[in-house]
Parts: sequence; structure tokens; C-alpha cells
Amino acid sequence: MRLKTASALLSAAGLLLLAAPSSAQDLGPSFKKVKDGIFTYVAKPDESNCTIILTNEGVVLIDSGHNPTDSQAILKAVKQLSPLPIRFLINTEPHADHTTGHYVFSPPTTIVAAAGATDSMKGAYNPRRIEQLRAESPAMRAAAEGYRLVTPQIEYKDKMTLNLGERTFELTHLKNVHSESDTAIWMPKERIVFTAASIGVKRVNNLRPTVSIIDTLNGIKMMKALNPEVVIPGHGVYGTVALLDDNERFYTLLLERVRALVAQGRTLDQIQKELKMPEIETWAGKDRFNTNIDAAYRAVKG
Repeated sequence: MRLKTASALLSAAGLLLLAAPSSAQDLGPSFKKVKDGIFTYVAKPDESNCTIILTNEGVVLIDSGHNPTDSQAILKAVKQLSPLPIRFLINTEPHADHTTGHYVFSPPTTIVAAAGATDSMKGAYNPRRIEQLRAESPAMRAAAEGYRLVTPQIEYKDKMTLNLGERTFELTHLKNVHSESDTAIWMPKERIVFTAASIGVKRVNNLRPTVSIIDTLNGIKMMKALNPEVVIPGHGVYGTVALLDDNERFYTLLLERVRALVAQGRTLDQIQKELKMPEIETWAGKDRFNTNIDAAYRAVKG
């Protein structure tokens, strides 16, 4: 009797899934359909995104939205798409623009991240950020109701494979590419790679003192070797392997040009004043370019 009841419930869930919206337009203008059962949300091109992935055993989220209103919009979309629970939320990084919305989903959702995420989140926690967000608008204040810092329940070291329903998620800890705890995610059947913030979309990244351009290039090459059809960065809209190509070309040229200037005896200050890269003239975030020169200089000088 119990088996029949369980089977009936699964069948009902399947019928509800078939009736769920199949078009991103049904969810709102910030949602884009990547593939069947996979939707990415991004409100603004420079903001962090979130991807909703449906399986026959539950839902997986990649990050939790840039701010509380985004997280609430994502939760609403999940409810439209599936009657099943959100089983896992995978962090691509621990920074607040990727993790503030955890309180919307967990508990009961299990949060997974690379080693170091909890320490990073607790160390960088700033209650003023949520107060500033609440002050932005009545909608933001309402969305932030019940906010609390929620850290991952599971941290992995180098690699982890997560299987849920018909989908597989292969997690790799990308070290020294952006934050203290970055995760690349590969979905082999769908041929989708999530790059975390190791790359930008026509956008210069802010390279902190711990970032290594050599490690970043190695991470890009690793992800390119997977031969992905879809590339989803940590910020902005998704694209093709051209996103990886663009960033690989930029960092390779930057290293070459800084190396040449160092060989001519230029100091870091001189390089920062002299070096121009017309190849990225149309990119956003050029105010961060000097942090990239710093990282290239560190790599060249060893």
C-alpha cells in the first residue's frame, strides 16, 4: 500500500512538472532558459547570477542571488517550476553578493561549498550591508525580513561529485582565482560549466592580492578542456566557450606585456602608468585594471 502511495505521489509530481512553465518569459524578464529544466537569473549585467536546475528528485541552486529581492524572486520561480524541494545550494564563492540570500533557502536546503567558505563568510560578515540594503526600498526591506548569516553545511577539499536524480554535478575547488573558496561546477551530460568569478563577461575582474594569474589561466584551460557547450560565469549572462577564450587571451597578453616591460627595467608604478590594452577598450570595470597589472607583476617577478 505504501509503495502504491509513493508511486502515485511521484506520478503526481511528474504531472505537475510537465505543467510547470517551460519558458523563461513565464518567470519574468530576469530569467533566461539555458536548457530544458535549467534557468539562470540575473537582474543586472554586472551582478551575480543564480541558476535553477530541476531534477526528478528535487531542485539544485547555484548561488542564492545578488541581494534579498533577487533571492525572493528565485524562490518564487522555483515554486512555479517544481513542486519538489530545493535539495542543494552550491556556492561558487563565499562573498556576500553570492551568499546573502542563503537565509531564504536554508534550512531545509543543504549548502555546499569549497573548503574555507565558512571562515571567509564569518570573517567578512558586515551587518551594515544588510541594513544598507533594507534602507534602499520598502520591497528590499520586506525581502530581507528574517535575514541571518547562513554558512555551508558541507565543505569539500579538492573535488566532489554530487548526484541528484538524473543529473551529475562535478565540483572542483579553484584556488587563487578570485576569493578564498571558489568552485567550478561541471554538468557532463548537459555540457555546462559554471566558472565562478574566475572570468568576467567583457569585464575586468578585481584581482585581490591572493589571486594568481597563472592559477587563473590553469583554471580556464581546465574548463576549456571539458569542451563545454554553455559557460556560466559568476556574474552576468551565460555564453559559450568564447567567454573562456576572451579571458584567456586577455590574461596571456597582459602577462606578455608586463614581462616585456619588466625586462626593460620598468617599475610597477611605471608599468601602471604606461601599459594600455586596446583589446579591452569596450570592457567594463577598467578602474580595476591596476589590480590586474599588480597580479601580472607578481607572476613575472615570482
